[in-house]
Amino acid sequence: MSDRLKEMCKSLRLAYVADIYEKVPFENPTQYLETLFQQEFQLRDTAKGERLIKKARFINDKELDHFQWGSQVKFPPQINRESLEGLKFIDRKENVILTGSPGTGKTHIATGLGRKACRQGYSSNFLVFPFGVINL
Repeated sequence: MSDRLKEMCKSLRLAYVADIYEKVPFENPTQYLETLFQQEFQLRDTAKGERLIKKARFINDKELDHFQWGSQVKFPPQINRESLEGLKFIDRKENVILTGSPGTGKTHIATGLGRKACRQGYSSNFLVFPFGVINL
């Protein structure tokens, strides 16, 4: 790609076109531009998800795909694993509270949910609140 075209892409904020334009198959001009712009959008979404993950400051790289769901995980009647992993609680503006003994996977699930939410364009913050027993 010529320097002039690279500058034009930069001015139009087409960050990935300069890298992918040669890889897009050309059947006709309309198809070429649609495919090129579709890939630009996909790469932007991926980069946005990674920026949101970095901004969230997760303490590890845990993903839901690597969690071993077992009998230690219990759900209330109104929710199941698929609903939780589908992040439907976000659209319903509901909270998720994870409780349990140490080592049962609460942080793994929370991190996995947060990372998945970031990849879908939601902003997330990773905070750990160490709750203790208060005697009055």
